[in-house]
Amino acid sequence: MVRLRLLAAISVVALAVSCMPYAGRPGRGKLVRVAIECGVDQVRVNGVKDNKYYNDYRVAQNESFPFHLGAKDGKIAVNGKYYRGSLEVRKIDGNLWVINVVDLESYLKGVVPCEIGGISQRQIEAAKAQAVAARTYARAHIGQYEELGFDLYATVQDQVYKGIASERDLTSKAIENTAGEVLFYRDRPIEAKYHSTCGGRTADFSDAWSGDSPPYLRSVRCKYCQNSPHYSWHKEMTMKEFFAHLRSRLNKININLGIDELIHSFRLKRNKGSQRVTHFVLVTSKKEYTIPTYRLRTLFGQSNDPGGLLKSSYVFIKTKGDKVIIEGRGFGHGVGMCQFGALEMANQGKNYRQILYHYYRGARIRKMR
Repeated sequence: MVRLRLLAAISVVALAVSCMPYAGRPGRGKLVRVAIECGVDQVRVNGVKDNKYYNDYRVAQNESFPFHLGAKDGKIAVNGKYYRGSLEVRKIDGNLWVINVVDLESYLKGVVPCEIGGISQRQIEAAKAQAVAARTYARAHIGQYEELGFDLYATVQDQVYKGIASERDLTSKAIENTAGEVLFYRDRPIEAKYHSTCGGRTADFSDAWSGDSPPYLRSVRCKYCQNSPHYSWHKEMTMKEFFAHLRSRLNKININLGIDELIHSFRLKRNKGSQRVTHFVLVTSKKEYTIPTYRLRTLFGQSNDPGGLLKSSYVFIKTKGDKVIIEGRGFGHGVGMCQFGALEMANQGKNYRQILYHYYRGARIRKMR
């Protein structure tokens, strides 16, 4: 998920993908399989195979697969980057996929700093909350890519994982202090969504993805993220620029307007509780298009936005003379834990359980062995 300030707008790039809204099955064992290189022609690795240490060894297409490497001094390397655990290189559809098989708690040490960013001692409770949420997410998604032989991507598609280089003492301490703790709902790990900044109220699950919102992923008020640089923002352009941009971005979501198809008007359908836009309705000279929210951020995103996505769907569009003004709040999909909110709650003396129970209503923490 790239550092906190870039995380959530890019996080969940594939918003069209429907996910299990209530919970995932409990993960088996204590190991996770993380795809750290996907579909490459070759890769350089360090590790032990058949009692021999391979240093900067180039795994090429003519290797015998799967190619396994164990750790030396507790670590292996892929393209010069070090990880804990072991490696498995697979060949899938003619390309190489590198999978890090690692203990869940060690995996979290390479995830949590990437997700919550740099923290102070005062904010360690926020790091604990992030650790429990990230552990829960991993547990709930073990086996989701079983046909490919791994559990999680090391990117925003799941959780950003950068291995040993990203580890920090404070976040490692937060992970150790919450070891094994997972959020449950109805005896299953929850879908532990989180994002950078909610803008004053989190979103319902159904504001961002298809399916009903589970009780623990419904909109809640958040008075804690006002110090975020993404709490409120706006874009301004001329009417001509707005409609030209809109027409060009429609192509990105596979709506191609002919030169003779004129845009007449548009309107926003909104969740009155969360205030998120749920549908963008576009009326042209030929038909009416109803565009769901997961396309909205692509539709209004610009090249200078992180990932080319509009910061959030918590937006209001108004006109003023020849200007179109987009006023927005928050950064990311808005579902689940607000990370800037969690940081401020920690600053105010709240503990990690209070943080998690505020954002995931009805979920409860259990310790998994």
